[in-house]
Amino acid sequence: MSTINFGGLASGIDTDGIVEALMEIEKQPLKRLESDKEYFASRQDAFNTLNTKLKTLLDKFKDIDSSSEVRAYSAEAASDEFFSVSASGSALPGSYNIEVKSLAKQQKDVSDGSYASRSEANFTSGTLTIGTTDIVIDNDSLDSLVNKINEANTGDNATGVAASIIQDGNGFRLVLTGEDASNAFTASIAGGSTANGYAPLAFSTTQTQSLASIVVDGIPITSGSNVFEGAIPGVTLTVNKVHATAGDTTVMSVTEDIDAVKTKIKDLVSAYNAVITNISAQKDSDWGRDSGMMAVKRNLQKMLTSPIATGGNLTTLSQLGLKTQTDGTLSIDNAILEEAISTNMNDMDTLLAGGDGVEGIATLFKTYLEATTDRADGLAATRQTSTDRTQKTIEANIIKMQARLEKREALLRAQFDSMELLISNLNSTGSYLTQQLSLFNY
Repeated sequence: MSTINFGGLASGIDTDGIVEALMEIEKQPLKRLESDKEYFASRQDAFNTLNTKLKTLLDKFKDIDSSSEVRAYSAEAASDEFFSVSASGSALPGSYNIEVKSLAKQQKDVSDGSYASRSEANFTSGTLTIGTTDIVIDNDSLDSLVNKINEANTGDNATGVAASIIQDGNGFRLVLTGEDASNAFTASIAGGSTANGYAPLAFSTTQTQSLASIVVDGIPITSGSNVFEGAIPGVTLTVNKVHATAGDTTVMSVTEDIDAVKTKIKDLVSAYNAVITNISAQKDSDWGRDSGMMAVKRNLQKMLTSPIATGGNLTTLSQLGLKTQTDGTLSIDNAILEEAISTNMNDMDTLLAGGDGVEGIATLFKTYLEATTDRADGLAATRQTSTDRTQKTIEANIIKMQARLEKREALLRAQFDSMELLISNLNSTGSYLTQQLSLFNY
């Protein structure tokens, strides 16, 4: 049932405006609730942003929590014509003469016949045995056989043989390829039958397997692939061409990569500064005085200056050229950092990554940052729990207040409508009496 709103027709008063003004006053508590809701959302956003920056800092400390990560080396060949190289943190500086004797070749078996269609079921029955694995043939096409063979090359008992299809100009052929040049394989068919006049499926070896071979400083080394890992400690060498003349070599050098180590330290400092800057930017907000947020800054600064009993010449980060500025952020003295890398790498390694009973700075920060960013008990997580609880209470109060305000507005309008109706009736009565009185003038 619709409500008739007279809107000041009888009284001439702007009753709609009066109701709206009164409701604006009534809505002030609701606006405060909505403002509180926005406040807690902004507060949680601030903690989430800090959490993201803390995780970034955690990742940077994870990048230097082991000796192989602290150290950085570069490997370079005099020519990349015969092989390419890369070095990890476990490499050792040195120079090596390398000859590439042969490249790795996997065994390849190709079907003797070719077939006009990949999808037609030309293979009606039989058993394909690869190594010791039997694959049942049952009205298969080339495509379905490829799928069966590749499926058999999975899991703990993989055959080590992959299947593919080539087109030879007359039709399609099935190709079997060994995945490791270290091993040969056998492929045979038992009881095979075919359709459409094709001969039974059979294979011929078109390429026999052979190992990749290099000679490093006169020592021969082989590999089942063209990648050599561990032949030279910490170096990965990938061969791509054989030296044409026996005894020819290419020099490969491993050197300490000072720039790479500097980059890791600079990245760490940048991540640390991002955290400190973020916390400082919240100082004028209520949550900027949150005990948890203030504790993060205090604890990071404390760990930053904590000495580590390395037993060497480097015991604090300041000896790597890291200096705290007036705003709490860090700066780097490049000269001091480069000298530490060049002359005290072992001590720097222990300072950052630890070892031999020494807990390095990276571990200290990792332990703290992992706890602080924990998904269940970390700073942002606990604040999210309280925020969610508070927001639910605010939402419930907003719903209740909105319902009360709707009723209040409806009551005010009803009261003003009643007033307008009364005035309208009085006006009608007044007009009638005036009309009646005017008759007595005659």
